[in-house]
Amino acid sequence: MFEVTKLVSTLLFAALSSNAYTQSSPSKPNIMLIVVDDMGYSDLGSYGGEIRTPNIDKLASNGIRFTRFYTQPMCAPTRASILTGVDNHQNGLGAMAPLHTKNQYMQPGYEGFLNDKVATLAEVLVSNGYHTYMSGKWHLGSLNSSQYPYGRGFEKSFAQMAGGSGYFEDGDPLGPYDEPVTFYVKNDKKVDQLPKDFYSTKDFTDHMIQFIKDSSDEKPFFGYLAYTAPHDPLHITDDYINKYKGEYDIGYDSIRKSRLERMKDLDLIDQSVPYNAGTGNFPKWKSLTDDQKTIQARKMEIYASMIEYLDDQLGHLIQVIKDMNRFENTLFIFMSDNGPNPYESAFYYLGDVDAFNKKGYDNSLKNLGRKNSFTSLGGSWAEVTATPYSYYKTTTGEGGIRAPLIISGSGVVVDGITDTTVHAADIYPTILEYANVERPETFKGKKLNPLFGQSAKPFLEAKTNNIRNTEITPLCFESGGHKAVYQGYWKLMQGSTINENGNWVLINLKTDPTEKVDLSAEHPARVKRMTTHWEDYSKAYGYIAPEGKMYVLDIGAEEFYKYEQK
Repeated sequence: MFEVTKLVSTLLFAALSSNAYTQSSPSKPNIMLIVVDDMGYSDLGSYGGEIRTPNIDKLASNGIRFTRFYTQPMCAPTRASILTGVDNHQNGLGAMAPLHTKNQYMQPGYEGFLNDKVATLAEVLVSNGYHTYMSGKWHLGSLNSSQYPYGRGFEKSFAQMAGGSGYFEDGDPLGPYDEPVTFYVKNDKKVDQLPKDFYSTKDFTDHMIQFIKDSSDEKPFFGYLAYTAPHDPLHITDDYINKYKGEYDIGYDSIRKSRLERMKDLDLIDQSVPYNAGTGNFPKWKSLTDDQKTIQARKMEIYASMIEYLDDQLGHLIQVIKDMNRFENTLFIFMSDNGPNPYESAFYYLGDVDAFNKKGYDNSLKNLGRKNSFTSLGGSWAEVTATPYSYYKTTTGEGGIRAPLIISGSGVVVDGITDTTVHAADIYPTILEYANVERPETFKGKKLNPLFGQSAKPFLEAKTNNIRNTEITPLCFESGGHKAVYQGYWKLMQGSTINENGNWVLINLKTDPTEKVDLSAEHPARVKRMTTHWEDYSKAYGYIAPEGKMYVLDIGAEEFYKYEQK
């Protein structure tokens, strides 16, 4: 594994670089935080993908790409850490609703919404001279307006409250356990009806654009644009649905190989990284019938078009910011909230095919991606999008928690690619430091839980070449029973998908970046030391091991979501 592929290490050289932005002016920067949902590590053009993402790639070329950015295995815990800087077991998302077991339900740190021991970025920034806007997926509390984005510091917001839904105006919930929280809000009010031409990626962008354009003063803004794309169901507008027609007929292996080679050409990975055929948990291209290949190719076509559409929308947003002469003083942060989703809709959300079929979806080839269809990318393509890594969303395999992160714009004086380790919780203190704002020790009369994140601003200003020294302070995190401990390039992980027996798996990411060789039997002393780190972390941060089945199965979704602050 490489150390740093390309990193401008001095302020003088950065100032002369044609790819680096100049330092920010003395005024506080605008901050645009853009989060996409379940996008694979190698999907973007700037990360080796064949999907056309010129606007995001332009941000990358004028900023820095991180190759060791770690998220939680699932979206809501990641987003909670981004917005609070606090470990998910202390910010309310120790478990993602509705996945709580009975022993976790409504316990401290497991409330299922952002609790009162944290202050969001919006809450801190709005009280320090910033306008605060949110548009997109919330998934961090929906019982009443105090849990809405509006109640957590965003002056203006338009939000989908669930973990996802259909992209069009009918907005079907992902499954029966999400029905009570599948609705939109604007500020503190529920939205009764969406417009007939609604498509969430476009409307999320349009709302953010309007919020910014409506600013009547020179105050800086913090915008949190939280897309659901490309999360399933795979939905796209008719004008984009054939953008990638035929481009994925060559199958999984060919796309994976071409991505791997482009990543090497871009210096995103070392030349020694081997071809990774996946975990073996999902069908191979050669095992499919011709009809199955056609359907599989079509799924990836739709997925790719969703990402290109999103990139086009970001182009509109960036142009508006430029037209308002605010671009040069805007810091852009772009990231995915975890790895790709491998699960088929019928099983993951409803539990069985019969229940899914009763919904009446039309998943015929002709209708796939349109209204009244409901399909997922599937495991084989998910592993392709995670190239060159193994595993996927919900796991702590690298494919599940290593995500693209691009930081670009005002105050970023380094450019290129780095493998310095960053965690999702680091976004919070980074933004606050750029805004020259200190996080309070108490908020609304409550003592705040400690920050888990560390600021990346000194690194982005070339004042240090590291953010987290995991050799000295190991990085630990967990969600959904999947655990990870990082100490340098050593990684200890656990989870039912990783090892059916629940044993710890030890990986050396420097020699085995695709996680094929478990070294736990060869290095028992290291396993013991790293397990001790995990135990110390779990005690310090209040980890509650899940026991038994999801509690929502016992009490029902309506009752489950009536949780309130204890």
